[in-house]
Amino acid sequence: MCFAGSSALGQATPLRVTINAKAGLQYDVVRFEAKPASKVELKLVNNDDMAHNLVLTKPGQREAVANEALALGTEGDAKNWVPDLDSVLFSTPVLKPDSSHVLRFITPKLNGVYPYVCTFPGHGLLMYGAMYVGVPMPPLEKDGNVPEAARQGKTEARQFHAWGEKRPLMYRIFMPEASPAAIAVALKHGQNYCWDAGQCRLRYAWYGGFVDPWPVWRGNGHGLAKVLGTKYWESDVPGSIKIGDSEAEPKFLGYRKVDGQPEFHYRMNGVDVYELITPLHSVIGIQRSFRIP
Repeated sequence: MCFAGSSALGQATPLRVTINAKAGLQYDVVRFEAKPASKVELKLVNNDDMAHNLVLTKPGQREAVANEALALGTEGDAKNWVPDLDSVLFSTPVLKPDSSHVLRFITPKLNGVYPYVCTFPGHGLLMYGAMYVGVPMPPLEKDGNVPEAARQGKTEARQFHAWGEKRPLMYRIFMPEASPAAIAVALKHGQNYCWDAGQCRLRYAWYGGFVDPWPVWRGNGHGLAKVLGTKYWESDVPGSIKIGDSEAEPKFLGYRKVDGQPEFHYRMNGVDVYELITPLHSVIGIQRSFRIP
C-alpha cells in the first residue's frame, strides 16, 4: 500500500522501530508511539526458529484479521498469510528464521490505537502489539492492547534447555497423559509431539512452545513436564498400526536420527516397523511415515 506525502513530509526523518520476533510467540516490542501522518521505518527481525510476519490493522480489527488469515487455508502461503481486507493497512512478508524485513509506511492521519499481529497460523492469539498514533499510551500493566505476559512484565522467554532450543530436539521425560517411557520431540516450524515408547504410539501433538521440564526436575523425577503450546491433536487409540490378527503388544527397539528427527523402531507381531514424524511447513500439522523393510 502506497501513500503520497508533501515535500516537507518527504524530507522528515522517519521514526525507526526495530521489533524482534523471539521464542515463545512474542514480539520484544509490544507497543510504540508515532505521530499522525508521519513516516515510519519498522524493521522486523526474526530471531526465532519459526516463521513470523507482522500485519498492521485498523483499530479493533486484530482478531478479525488473524481469523481471516487462518481461513486462507492452502492459499495462505502464497499470500504470506495476509488476507485481502480493507482493515489491513501494512504488512511484512513471512520471514524465515534469521531473516529481516524493513516495512516503510506513513501512519494514518486519524488518531487511534492501531494493532499489529503475526497472522501466521496459530500465532495471533499470543503474538501482537499496538501502535499508538496521536494518543498517549496507558501504563503498561493496564494496557489491554498488549499480551497478558507483557502486562505482567513476563516478556523474556525462559530458556529451559542447557543448549537453547534449536529444533529439532527431544527429551526422555515424564509427560502428561503418557506412560513413564514418554518422549517429547520439538520439530521445526513450531510443531511438537509426545511419543509413548511404552506403547509404541503417538500420544498427542501441539503447536508453539515446547515443554517446561522444571516440574520434573524440581520433583526429582516425580512431577510431569508442562506442555507450553496449544494442543491440536490427541489419540486414545491403543496402537498406531495393527499387523495381522494378533493382539500382541509392540516392543520398542530404539530410534535413530534422520536429519535430527527420531525415527522410532519397534516390532509388532514379529514385524519390524519404523515410524518417522516430520513437520508440515505452511500449515499447522505433522506427517507420519511408516516403513516396513
